[in-house]
Amino acid sequence: MDRDEILKRSREENKDRDFVEEAVLATANSLSLGVGMIVCGLVSVLSAIFQGGPEYSVWTVMWAIHASTFLFKYRKLRKRHELMMGLFYIALAVFFFVCYLHLELGVF
Repeated sequence: MDRDEILKRSREENKDRDFVEEAVLATANSLSLGVGMIVCGLVSVLSAIFQGGPEYSVWTVMWAIHASTFLFKYRKLRKRHELMMGLFYIALAVFFFVCYLHLELGVF
């Protein structure tokens, strides 16, 4: 096998994926989730100070984003940890959504 044939097979196997871009996107995803958590905390604290109670809607969105991330990772990687974290984050999203409905909209 010569060099060109090896490169051709490698490209076919990897479908011309850019591994550097994938690593950058994974890092950006982790960073954006962390920044989202900080922003949610800041909004919640400011809401508690100025409006007398925490803001539940931002936490509902944040936990739903985390849940979708972990459940997608579970679907692709089949790691039990990803499934458990995804289910935990879904439970948090539902909890904060119920709090939002009850305290902010007076549904329950």
